[in-house]
Amino acid sequence: IWLVPFSPTGSSRQVITAIAAAMTGIPIEECDLTYAAGVGRRRFGPDELVIIGVPVYAGRVAPLAVERLQTLQGDRTPAVIVATYGNRDFEDALVELRDIARQASFVPLAAGAFIGEHSFSGAETPIAAGRPDGPDLAIAEAFGARIGARLAALETLDAACCPDLPGNVPYREGPPPLPLTPALVEAACTKCGICLTVCPNEAITLQEKIAIDVERCIFCCACIKSCPEEALVIDAAPVRQVRQWLHEHCTARREPQLYL
Repeated sequence: IWLVPFSPTGSSRQVITAIAAAMTGIPIEECDLTYAAGVGRRRFGPDELVIIGVPVYAGRVAPLAVERLQTLQGDRTPAVIVATYGNRDFEDALVELRDIARQASFVPLAAGAFIGEHSFSGAETPIAAGRPDGPDLAIAEAFGARIGARLAALETLDAACCPDLPGNVPYREGPPPLPLTPALVEAACTKCGICLTVCPNEAITLQEKIAIDVERCIFCCACIKSCPEEALVIDAAPVRQVRQWLHEHCTARREPQLYL
């Protein structure tokens, strides 16, 4: 089993790890696409299982995840595709991820949409805080057991194995990249450098002070969530408005949706 996460804040990795955990007795390896160091041309065979986990950005697969997934190549390789979203909606992300997988000669045989804490979530405006939680991961493990049983029972693997998935083709138009970055609270920053190590696109540099390249920042908020001094914050008015709307309108707990 190969785990293939693009997971800046860890939610997608948690879910696919739980899915794989149910398939006991099978070695598990990881091809982590979160950071540039893990990206490279890689081929998977028909006797391997690939479990792909990515976050949803505004109803689509995160663009940097799309770019990095295109470095993978299957060979009629069975795949499980997982999209993790912040309790609003996953919209076209699963069908987009299915199509990316198929184009690379993977055969999706199961799919899931799970909830993870929204990247804009904070102490004053929580949005799916703490998710995936225990019940989510229990569902993921049970799903993994069902996938393992189905895979063992399959005599042939083809496109018909993929379940019907909700979503639009053509996909809805994604929003343009935000010309914004998290803001630095200079008085709080100790220049520890943790934010540099967690940024998935190497957008952060440290010289006299922390600087974030607006062209490279994907606003995943991994830097904000990892900063021990809370020295990086969401300050841009458009993002604060979206965060407040999500906090007010996306509080009802949504549950994972599974397709097998």
